[in-house]
Amino acid sequence: MGAVRNTGAAATVAAGIAAAAAMAAPQEGYRGYVYRDPIGVLTYCYGETENAKDMAGRKFSEAECRALLTKRMAHYEQGNAKCVSNYEQLDVYVQQAFNDFSYNLGNGTFCNGSVSRLLRSGDVKGACLKITDFNKARVHGVLKPLPGLTKRRALEQMYCLKGSH
Repeated sequence: MGAVRNTGAAATVAAGIAAAAAMAAPQEGYRGYVYRDPIGVLTYCYGETENAKDMAGRKFSEAECRALLTKRMAHYEQGNAKCVSNYEQLDVYVQQAFNDFSYNLGNGTFCNGSVSRLLRSGDVKGACLKITDFNKARVHGVLKPLPGLTKRRALEQMYCLKGSH
């Protein structure tokens, strides 16, 4: 993110982060301890994976997890903004969708994939339509659509298209 922002863009960014965190929370589900997700990744709170190995045995309150989710969502928003120069000027619904997308899949998937290429070219609707292509994960070495990812991508796409005018 740039050091200086226009007030309207800053408000949109803040709203996009808050909305994405609110969208991610029920999709991820709250667990105040470390567990393995459906593909075997150590996870805690609302789908957090960073330092999960070091967190084993620790208990987290829902308030701690919500604060962490918002902080991490801001991290992913910043990563998205580094890949797409006008990201912070995009509609709040578009930012909400892609902040959640990156929180779930990582900035690398966003930045190096078709969605960011489409956003950089100005094709916001095309980027929104691509979201549902990312509903698969490796299960025992095989790429498979997962029902939870399919639902999540559909929700992200709905919000994205709402803001794609």
